[in-house]
Amino acid sequence: MQQYVTKDDLITLGINLTNRDLDSLLTHLNATIEERIGAEITEELSDEQLDEMIAMQDSATDEELSEWIAKNVPEYIEIVQDTIDMVVGELAQGADTINTTVS
Repeated sequence: MQQYVTKDDLITLGINLTNRDLDSLLTHLNATIEERIGAEITEELSDEQLDEMIAMQDSATDEELSEWIAKNVPEYIEIVQDTIDMVVGELAQGADTINTTVS
């Protein structure tokens, strides 16, 4: 899984958790971001392109798949950044709650 958000990002946001809790939160955040990006990408594709991408997932390397997505989803970079910004923004709003709930 790609790291969209890192421990340093969480610390910068004021998230003060143990390393184990940080790792768990990072896994959840990065999985959430990946799922949301996937959903956005599939909305941008035609049915034919979606079938092609699904077929590629079984045989293509991550690099080949990334190149295909970049070619077929021109807004890919914006989708990724917007998704990261939204998830990090949601997290920042709940930072105080996260720190007090886990502490």
